[in-house]
Amino acid sequence: MKKVLIITYYWPPSGGGGVQRWLKFVKYLPIYGWHPIVVVPKDPEYPVIDNSLYSDIPQETKIIKLPIWEPYDIFKKITGRKKGEKVNTGLLFDDKKRTLVEKISLWIRGNILIPDPRIFWVKPSAKRLIEIIPGLKPDIIVTTGPPHSIHLIGQKIKTKFPEIPWLIDLRDPWANFDMLDQFYLSGMAKKLQKNKEYTALKKADIVTTVSPSWAQEFGKSVSKKVHCITNGFDEDDFKNFNFESDNKNFTVSHIGIINSYRNPEPLWSSFQELCEELPDFRKRLNIRITGITDAGLGKILDKYPLVKEKTTITGYIPHENIIEQYQDSSCLLLLLNNTKNSNGHIPGKFFEYIASGKPVLAIAPQESDVAKIIKEYDLGYACPFDEKETIKQEILSIFNNEIHRLESKVIDSFSRRKLTEKLSYLMSETIKKSRKT
Repeated sequence: MKKVLIITYYWPPSGGGGVQRWLKFVKYLPIYGWHPIVVVPKDPEYPVIDNSLYSDIPQETKIIKLPIWEPYDIFKKITGRKKGEKVNTGLLFDDKKRTLVEKISLWIRGNILIPDPRIFWVKPSAKRLIEIIPGLKPDIIVTTGPPHSIHLIGQKIKTKFPEIPWLIDLRDPWANFDMLDQFYLSGMAKKLQKNKEYTALKKADIVTTVSPSWAQEFGKSVSKKVHCITNGFDEDDFKNFNFESDNKNFTVSHIGIINSYRNPEPLWSSFQELCEELPDFRKRLNIRITGITDAGLGKILDKYPLVKEKTTITGYIPHENIIEQYQDSSCLLLLLNNTKNSNGHIPGKFFEYIASGKPVLAIAPQESDVAKIIKEYDLGYACPFDEKETIKQEILSIFNNEIHRLESKVIDSFSRRKLTEKLSYLMSETIKKSRKT
């Protein structure tokens, strides 16, 4: 079997979307003749924990844990947060007024900790891996980010072992990531981010990302082909899934983070008006929000009392329980960030939405990759962020059962097993090309 050395920050017991992609690749790579060796941090600062994901790791997988120091204890101390409190960067940007200390902390994050706060893991991890790689004998090395500092580890290894092919996987944008706008970046900091991105992508033998738009964007920036391997769903998670539900309510479910970037007021206004206009809609409506939310959601729901009355908000739950929520949902809500990166953002949960066979209501630009997939496969509706009347009409269309279920052959094309086969082919071809040269 060929060996692939995968360096990643997110790994069980981390929960959330960031861990799923390479956890599932590792699960299925042995089927295609690969032995994964996974390098992860020891005792990192994960925002959410999900121990149920350990079951996806094949027993033969070799895990190497390397010590990491992260500056979050200092951040929590100076901002008055509790020592055991989890820091979720997706919620640092809610609509509350920031204190001077918080502004300074965010400035340091954006202008000093480049590319990100995990930069302190780079030097010691690269040094240790360079020592043990001759004994591990990997056929190819993979780095996946964010955090994009992980790619700097790969870059150091590539410099020492130029004969070993290196694959960079980008789950999110790097220098053009929308969240960076919240860190008060100077012109110099923006230039440093772009330079680090350019140098790493140029040096890599192969680059992958998660959407066609981002593949095109990255490819233009470095004048090389960037391959798109989307996220997907794991068929094993749906093997006992019952597509028919006994739930007689109109249950609209959202899974994941809701923050100031993805909290469209026209959506909540549409639900409010439909409740006012249609007694049966109001009677049957049940909005279920599962995941991490910021203070802004509560504030906006206060403006729409009928919607608030019909909404249940819970925190993060284990992934295995999320599958159960898909089962009794009538409609699955997908909110994209209302930012410059939204066209290429295809959340991992979107593919699980597809596998569930339930109608999808996305708040997304018409030119986005999500909207194109929804239209191509007739999955539901994608509505622009500010078009309330369109949103309202499409909610009503789903309420009136005007969406049919997908054919299984369409669903299978997004399975983790199929996507791992594509990854395996790319890695094998990269190794062949490397050995020829």
